[in-house]
Amino acid sequence: MCKLLADTPLSDAKRGRAVLVPVGSLEDHGPLPLGLDTKIAERVACAVKDCLVSPSINYSFSPEHPHSVSIPLSVLSEYLVQLTKQLYKLTSMPVVYVVAHKGAVPVVQAAVMESFKESIKSAALDLWGVIESLGYKSFKEQCRAEASLALALGYSVVVRKSKHLKSPPELEGATIPWRSTEYGCSPEWVSSAKKEEGEKLLEAMTRALERLVDAL
Repeated sequence: MCKLLADTPLSDAKRGRAVLVPVGSLEDHGPLPLGLDTKIAERVACAVKDCLVSPSINYSFSPEHPHSVSIPLSVLSEYLVQLTKQLYKLTSMPVVYVVAHKGAVPVVQAAVMESFKESIKSAALDLWGVIESLGYKSFKEQCRAEASLALALGYSVVVRKSKHLKSPPELEGATIPWRSTEYGCSPEWVSSAKKEEGEKLLEAMTRALERLVDAL
């Protein structure tokens, strides 16, 4: 059962292993929900025992998506630094960001490092990094993984009948800005998604989060 920080009285706000902060986005996911990233992060965070789950960060850094709510980098960065400080002050527990939106990962990591300079115990888990470590390296595989996660969360995956879309270039170690209007998941990739695959991915991400919390 998910133990929400917002539902917890102040007297119990210091009881637990960590405060988990789900980080998602509100952006175009094609036929999938705008808030899919947030829902993934919340599901994983809520599966970890003896932790308090903070209200989610729904608005993120998504400049690659024209149809999204994207917070300016400087604003989001300062917000995360202050949030980490305040949550740590409130609970005296490690603050762990559970990040399901790839674009937010470097911003969250920077905020965690800034907090570390002030002796605040915090950490971040890149859920897509966990997925990549399982062998989902290509854009095609990650499209299938995302659709499978949506099925595992109870959503219906609608396959759009559109022409085949190209994938972004994959060059090791390179960062190349791109727009979601240039690239996208093809119907073929999405249609191969399976609920069982999504459930296994959720389990793997939960185990990774458990290990991180234990390490703190």
